[in-house]
Amino acid sequence: MNSKERLVFWNTLCSLPGKDLESERKLLLGAIKYPRFLYRYRPVNTRNLDALRTNKLYFSSANYYDDPFDTFLHIDIDKIRDAIFAAVKDPAILEAVVESIKSYLKDKLSKKQLDQLSVDNAKNVLSADTIDKFLNYMLASREDLKKNTWSICFSENGCNESLWLKYADCHKGFVLIYDLENKDNFLCGKQEKCSECGIQIYGTPVYPVYYSNIPYDATNYAKQLIIQKAMQQLGISIVPQNYYSSGPLFWERERITLIKKQCHKYDEEWRMLLCCNMNPPIMMEWIPSGIILGLHMKKEEENLVVCMAKEAGIKNIYKAYIDKKSKLKHFPL
Repeated sequence: MNSKERLVFWNTLCSLPGKDLESERKLLLGAIKYPRFLYRYRPVNTRNLDALRTNKLYFSSANYYDDPFDTFLHIDIDKIRDAIFAAVKDPAILEAVVESIKSYLKDKLSKKQLDQLSVDNAKNVLSADTIDKFLNYMLASREDLKKNTWSICFSENGCNESLWLKYADCHKGFVLIYDLENKDNFLCGKQEKCSECGIQIYGTPVYPVYYSNIPYDATNYAKQLIIQKAMQQLGISIVPQNYYSSGPLFWERERITLIKKQCHKYDEEWRMLLCCNMNPPIMMEWIPSGIILGLHMKKEEENLVVCMAKEAGIKNIYKAYIDKKSKLKHFPL
């Protein structure tokens, strides 16, 4: 997908209200132009060789990404602080906020709990000290969000020189090729052990990454988390809105994790997202349609990787080279 096509995808994602998830998913998928192949760049090490041999792909949590602004919760703290202080100072605003919260939670709380949601209690909770604690909690929640956001990264370009350098050990590693049209190679959900797996139940959608130097404003998402924290301060325990049920927060995690700064646009990245809570290590199984051996891979490592690839059932094995026009290409072995 080119930049304009990724922008169409991003605008579609940001327009989804989270009310009719089935139709919204169809609308979002309709805005994506999937490539035939996705590529995954890997260095040669024990973990990657074992994953190659067993056709496993491991999900990584966002707090391990090399870019600290990847899956970053951008929050306008001043905007939130001003809104809270305005509500505290104006009884009419505070009462309207309390009534709005009560209306939102009326089916989730008992009468006793709803009675606790009073203007006086809200004033006590929303002291300057408590507000600062809430805001600090929101800043700290950035890391919590990263720790609980899992994905597998791909590129739509198998000859990306930058990615060969960054993620395939300076051309000494390899690239796995995944064919999106070959459903037989996708092993998840086809084995007895898959019946209770969250990946089988919720799926693993693959989306393009959008590139922009204008960050996604997650302030409204942060406000919802602050409300939940405030309820806890009032001694009211509520179950936070399920990420997998409909509602205004449903698409927030996708919006937060599928946008990166413009400096990364040449990665041409795609991400497979985990849509459920699972205990690590988290992996799925998918047979690559091919593998590309790095230009600088040593002969003994090349032989080892080829052996592992054949054991995994990978049919197409290629070797990278530089053609007469100084372009990075690969030929079949």
